[in-house]
Amino acid sequence: MNNQKRRKQGFEVDRAGRAARRSTPRTVSQNYILEKPTGEKVKRNRVYETTPEEAEARQIVSEAAQSFIGTVEFYKGEHGGGKPHDEAVKEALQVLEWRRGYVEGLVPEEVTWGHLAAVAEANTDDALKLWARVREAADDELESGKRGAKAAGDSTQPYNLAQYLAIRDSFADQWQPQGGIESAMIDMLTSSYSLQMHWTVIAQDRALRIHDQQREQLKRFESSGWKSPYQSEADAVDQAHRLADGYNRQFLRVLRQLRDLRRYAPVVIQNARQVNVGNQQMNVTQ
Repeated sequence: MNNQKRRKQGFEVDRAGRAARRSTPRTVSQNYILEKPTGEKVKRNRVYETTPEEAEARQIVSEAAQSFIGTVEFYKGEHGGGKPHDEAVKEALQVLEWRRGYVEGLVPEEVTWGHLAAVAEANTDDALKLWARVREAADDELESGKRGAKAAGDSTQPYNLAQYLAIRDSFADQWQPQGGIESAMIDMLTSSYSLQMHWTVIAQDRALRIHDQQREQLKRFESSGWKSPYQSEADAVDQAHRLADGYNRQFLRVLRQLRDLRRYAPVVIQNARQVNVGNQQMNVTQ
């Protein structure tokens, strides 16, 4: 089995484990205080069973409701026309209806709480299905490496993303990460190494290119509205070298952490007849 298939199976195992944990029932004890008409306060305790997945669903519905309330308050405010409450609610409902008309065509990254509120107003189950689609897309982005590529700024063009993933695959092939923490450290290694290479190229470019060429390039950027902070040529070269060196140090720091995580991880031995530890040999018989 090649490394790519092995990593894919590892991702599937991790995802299955997360799904199992999210559906595991747990008992929750909640304390609250009731106030009687006489002013007397009575303390009550409610014990119920739930799962992390159900708790998350309640939070999603709550956030969607808050988004709707925020829309109503906007129409009641000065910028929304200062409408009475009933008219503000009517306007907010029209906004939800308009959003429902195109929400299915949105990519997961474009879905907002307002979109979830629009779907939940018609059907809460459909809103939770939309949230599940967003969650699944986030899982895919993390597992594929695109999340880390975005953080490193290397996902704007297909070849840039391919370069980032090539580095990530080479690191993952060597270390064979086990679980979420080691996978995250592989992403950290990839990001720091990619940024180190990026700033090394810039440092070399700034050191070798003449100042007039840099000035012409700056004019092209500023013609589109971007304004560059003033910086001397020497400072620019020094900055690029310092950033490249900083990402190199970050790479080595994460590499040491990953090595230490493997070195000092607990060792669990089951059903062994012979175990060699250091210079000692231990034979175990039933």
